[in-house]
Amino acid sequence: MSGALVGCFYALMALGFSMVLGVTRAFNLAHGELVVLGGYVGYWLWAGSGLPPLLLLPVAAAAVLPLGLLWQWLLERVPEPRELNSLAVTFGLSLLLQTLMRALWQGDYRLIADPVLTASLRLGPVSLNLGRVLVAAAALLVVGLLWLGLTRTRWGRAVRATSIDAQAAALLGIDVDAAARTTFLLALGLSGATGVLFATLHYIYPAAGVELTLMAIVLTIWAGVGRLRSILIAGILLGIIEAVSAAWAGPRWRETAVALLLL
Repeated sequence: MSGALVGCFYALMALGFSMVLGVTRAFNLAHGELVVLGGYVGYWLWAGSGLPPLLLLPVAAAAVLPLGLLWQWLLERVPEPRELNSLAVTFGLSLLLQTLMRALWQGDYRLIADPVLTASLRLGPVSLNLGRVLVAAAALLVVGLLWLGLTRTRWGRAVRATSIDAQAAALLGIDVDAAARTTFLLALGLSGATGVLFATLHYIYPAAGVELTLMAIVLTIWAGVGRLRSILIAGILLGIIEAVSAAWAGPRWRETAVALLLL
């Protein structure tokens, strides 16, 4: 059960990566670093104000948005083939962000250890961590809202059409650039908010984003680009696989299990 709850977070974390890839055809290797940056912002605000972490999600999202504008400006100028060249650009950006976070917050491990989130929730014979339950609930809520936005709104139809075939969408009168721009900013803002949730589950440190990017790639390969329900299912499966491998072979095999899923 604990693995499934964490898996809901993994699905939410991977959505930003998948949305950017679907609309811009760019691999954002700095995705994990953006999540960690949001976690640092959330930790800093929580430590200074004592506010409940879930109330800090919009602030962390807003803090990452200026970087989203920079990311978009750079990726719009990446020459073809965009999929390949974006790897080099975003890899450099990921290293830059790691260096920046190390300069601002050193290499110390940080965790949003809010007393409410460390409490236990008992459901009959099952005892669950309240923090993980709240994180999973927040993740499911955001995924549900995104699904409604993508399937029931004009903006969502434009985004899906752009993701399938940008040239055909433009011929139909869809503002492809606007759809890509709003999707990119939404995805990166989502990454910042997700970072706060991540900091309540795991210790954050400047290089923690590498593992998150790997997970986002794994889930996108499993589920397909931009497929929300499939990503949610894949995230839950990944969380369960992690929990089972850690229980059977030890915590050190958790990351190894994720890497083996790429083979």
